[in-house]
Amino acid sequence: MLDKIMYYYHNNDYVKCLEYSKIYLNEDPKNALEYAMMSSFKMNDYHSALLYAKQIFDLYPTSFYGLMLAKNLLLNAKTDESISLLEDLLKRNDFLQDELSLELAYAYKIIGRLDESESLCKIALSKDPYNLDLWKDYIEVYFKTDFAKALQAHDELCIFAQTMIEQLQNRKLVEKNIITNNLQDRLQEKTRENLTIVKVYEYLNTKILPQKAYLLFKLLRLEESLKLYESLCEYNQNNAQFWQNYAKTLELSLNYQGAYDAYQKALSLHLHATYQFDLAYLLMRMGDDKNFEEGKRVYESRLFYAHNETFSPYHYNKTIQAFNKEGIAAFKDKKILVFCEQGFGDTIMYARCLEKLCQIASKVLFAPQSAMCVMFKNQLKIINTQSEKFKNLKILKDFPSDFDYAMPICSIPLFCDIKLNEISILQTPINILDRPKNKKKKIGIFWFTPNAVNSDLLRNIDFVFLFDILSKLNCEIVSFQVDGIEGIILPKEVENRGIKLKNWNDTLENLKDIDCMISIDSAIAHLTLALDIPTIVLLAPRFDWRWGKFEDPKSYFWPKANLIAFANEEDTRKKIQELLKNQFNV
Repeated sequence: MLDKIMYYYHNNDYVKCLEYSKIYLNEDPKNALEYAMMSSFKMNDYHSALLYAKQIFDLYPTSFYGLMLAKNLLLNAKTDESISLLEDLLKRNDFLQDELSLELAYAYKIIGRLDESESLCKIALSKDPYNLDLWKDYIEVYFKTDFAKALQAHDELCIFAQTMIEQLQNRKLVEKNIITNNLQDRLQEKTRENLTIVKVYEYLNTKILPQKAYLLFKLLRLEESLKLYESLCEYNQNNAQFWQNYAKTLELSLNYQGAYDAYQKALSLHLHATYQFDLAYLLMRMGDDKNFEEGKRVYESRLFYAHNETFSPYHYNKTIQAFNKEGIAAFKDKKILVFCEQGFGDTIMYARCLEKLCQIASKVLFAPQSAMCVMFKNQLKIINTQSEKFKNLKILKDFPSDFDYAMPICSIPLFCDIKLNEISILQTPINILDRPKNKKKKIGIFWFTPNAVNSDLLRNIDFVFLFDILSKLNCEIVSFQVDGIEGIILPKEVENRGIKLKNWNDTLENLKDIDCMISIDSAIAHLTLALDIPTIVLLAPRFDWRWGKFEDPKSYFWPKANLIAFANEEDTRKKIQELLKNQFNV
């Protein structure tokens, strides 16, 4: 029976191997459990593999079975158990010490103990410096968390790779090939990459240097990133992710046509939703009719691929099919449900498109996020006393069961054929506030959103910088910050209204006496613009598509927005002070 089990395993028939291993459990539990564990592992059935690994380790607590148990614990999200086991196994100091250390390095990385993970990777490299797989583990420790450290590690590898190439050319390094078929053998032996010069160059040009170019992009060292990407194009013709990242770098470098071409190249290789999203953002950023029309259509891919973002894929698909067949006529005199699938800012921004939908449909059922429901209801009551534009609009707390079609709010420009130059003249269902009559101007401030912390496009600014500007002016300062003030003690000169804001209606009510708002790119900036409160939006040098081109920021949703791209502290300070003095009389 064991011969049959081994035969199926070594011929990659893991289903049959597992089947016969189960039959053989009572006769030879050691071999049967081992092959049952290995076959399950090979078939990515990590739950079963874990069960078998626990059984065999209990019977035969060897380091190899412990290592396989630790692997399967990690794959089943039992990280703490895996780490505890690996740390115990390492105390044995046996022949699997290096392999156990590497697995522990991986486990430490998962839970964020990155310094310890890096240290273990360095120890492994000191013992086997020509192992390119080890190098890849090492350089990726900080890849998602500390771009500067990750870049430094990539530079280390690039220098070492050049040394390897020189050693190979001078025949000081002889390539070594180890061919192993058994998983246990592969875990027990140190394996090296086939160190030919071509192999090393291919490794650098297709794996390592594209990552380095990406890290330079993340650090906004755009010129260096572009130069490196350009040198790598010929080696990565069939790498969709390469072209996607290259496109982002081109876009942030103001080469919009080059970015468009690179996005199209990525999509020709892999029709991935993320690539389409980013292409749509580029097209809509460019701010002209032709690109905006293409961008509206491409942007729909966010829902075609990510069905969990819609409340009902069936109803959305029904809507897009009707539109593709009949255009906006499909919605004439129909009952339309509008739902929100993105953030608060998008809901406020795209809400002005509801006016066009109300002109087409017999009834528009708008279901905003729960935190915005009361605000929109109250605003609609006020507007309906002044205008007929939104008479057929109803604000709902919950999704209804009776409607003809359902559409996401960000899709209204497509489904209602709203042109770029139409957007700014559509009325938002938020009532414009009367200007306050404060003797001393009240300036609202908002400087931090947690959504921007890990974003490619930074938005947050330092409170101290903002306060320092305003504290020298003859004005009252009002903070609307809800998140991000932990550890900050606001000066007594700052009124903290953020602590009493429970929903967006509270926010709106507390904005009624504000003369001017200074905010980062955030939902509250969209709200103050909708309320026609003079608003200064502070943008990072590379900002979101909603504010237009990097070199010429403007919003076709909010043409009155005062947009300041943060260059350096001194220039930004002067621009804010000049705006407040000249336009807002502060």
